[in-house]
Amino acid sequence: MIVPSLNDIVPYLNEVILLLLGALAGVFFSYLWWWYQTHKLVPKISFSPEMAEYNLDSENRLFLCKFQNSGKRDIVDLEVIVRIGIKEYMGASGWAYHTVVSNASRIPRLSKGKMRRVRCHDTRVPVTYIDEPSVSLKSAINNCKDLKCILKLGTDATVRVHVFGFDAFSGSRKEYASPKYRIGDIRKGNFEGLNVVENKRFSKPSVI
Repeated sequence: MIVPSLNDIVPYLNEVILLLLGALAGVFFSYLWWWYQTHKLVPKISFSPEMAEYNLDSENRLFLCKFQNSGKRDIVDLEVIVRIGIKEYMGASGWAYHTVVSNASRIPRLSKGKMRRVRCHDTRVPVTYIDEPSVSLKSAINNCKDLKCILKLGTDATVRVHVFGFDAFSGSRKEYASPKYRIGDIRKGNFEGLNVVENKRFSKPSVI
């Protein structure tokens, strides 16, 4: 039996080492690209720090949130979810959450720098649920005159807007959530940029 010498084995070892190094380099650079794509080439969204209570007339009002595409590229196929949580309703423990339909549930494209209002509550139309609360809580919500009334049903309550969207270049999808708006974060007025500005003239509202 011929035993190979070290000189015969070394070239093969070098090839194996080069293959292993190439494979490890491929995995490493693939990870770097994945990390860059999922952390850098993603949509970026900024939200208004407050909600706006916009009076249409003496009886009707809108409760609005606003967000902006603050990234470097367009965002496509946006999904918008309005989530309301009520804490310890009628003595129950914990939070009860439900999701309602807004005027901006689906947005095909939001260009760089553009903003979009989300009508979280409109007193002119009944609340439409995506996932319903309990029967008793639903009845109480339906008897409320506006969003402020709903946010007083428990010991604490929040409104949060979630926005999902795809980066128009990379196709990466990301979710952003607004601040947890409480009743103290609702301010009468309309938006200038992402800020709510008080306005006493409500008789001729702008198009929303």
